[in-house]
Amino acid sequence: MTPDLDVAIVGAGVAGLSAASVVRDHGLRVLVLEKSRGLGGRAATRRRGDQRIDHGAQFFTARDPRFQARVDGWLATGDVAVWTRGMHVWHPDAGWTEPGPGGHPRYAPPSGMSALGRLLGAGVDVRREAPVARVRRIDGGWRVAMADGSTVDARTTLLTAPAPQALALVAGATLEPGAAETLAAIEFEPVFAVLAGYEGAAPPPWPGVRVEGHPDLAWVAHDGSRRGAAGGRGPMVLVVHATPAFTRAHLDAPHDEVADALLRAATALAPWADRPAWRDVHRWRYARPVATLSEPYLAAAPGLLVAGDAFGSDRVEGAFLSGLAAAEALAVELGAP
Repeated sequence: MTPDLDVAIVGAGVAGLSAASVVRDHGLRVLVLEKSRGLGGRAATRRRGDQRIDHGAQFFTARDPRFQARVDGWLATGDVAVWTRGMHVWHPDAGWTEPGPGGHPRYAPPSGMSALGRLLGAGVDVRREAPVARVRRIDGGWRVAMADGSTVDARTTLLTAPAPQALALVAGATLEPGAAETLAAIEFEPVFAVLAGYEGAAPPPWPGVRVEGHPDLAWVAHDGSRRGAAGGRGPMVLVVHATPAFTRAHLDAPHDEVADALLRAATALAPWADRPAWRDVHRWRYARPVATLSEPYLAAAPGLLVAGDAFGSDRVEGAFLSGLAAAEALAVELGAP
């Protein structure tokens, strides 16, 4: 029996959605399966009252002309804006380094980083809150077995979940020689994010700070600086990202303990940082790859590809380009025009 779908994509992050739009434009039948309610993966925004707070990816850059062309379109419609050029850097011993003039633009959607999922997923068929249990070979293609017992059959399948999760989904499937070992070798760094709101606090003089040489802190952002006029609604918000080393050491620690330690460390940048009106903690187990592979995707088996920010180059742009490359490869394999 011929599967109803041409392509099933597991994961509605940047890679999965960018791939889906290309596959759709080739005239192929595609369905994206996403375990959560939202789109965009780690390009994530949390709501607190009327406020939107980015607690995953904080911004993105564009250096490849294919991604820059897409970003230019978003700039023209106002969906994306230049947040800052260059970035402040702070080191416990060396102190502050101001960004120089003419720095590379850092982009962010004023409505929150999760807008990338909406922009990339426009017109794409996505099934949300649909966790996948396993992926296995069938006659004529691949069967994606869902956690609820249902199945989705497609001629080809693209996995865009982090490599450890993708490897678990294909356990027992016959893969190309070395494919399982390649996926098993991909490591990800975990990161804690602390979101903290401050009533009456004056905004800091920097939009975001990359922290170097600190055992606990990696990043601190004034979240409202991305929001334009909307940034004045509600309390001033800091987003603090921990180093992978701190996160590994406190992976299962109570969230109050994590927040206390990171906000206390952030007082070096903002003296009032440890006195928030409220705070939340989010743990990203697969925040970013330790290293990326040279190829933009992995052909794990005939009709089965794996893509994401661990392939080619990392971050938002890398995930976008990986999805594009994988989609074009699938279109060729399926004989699409």
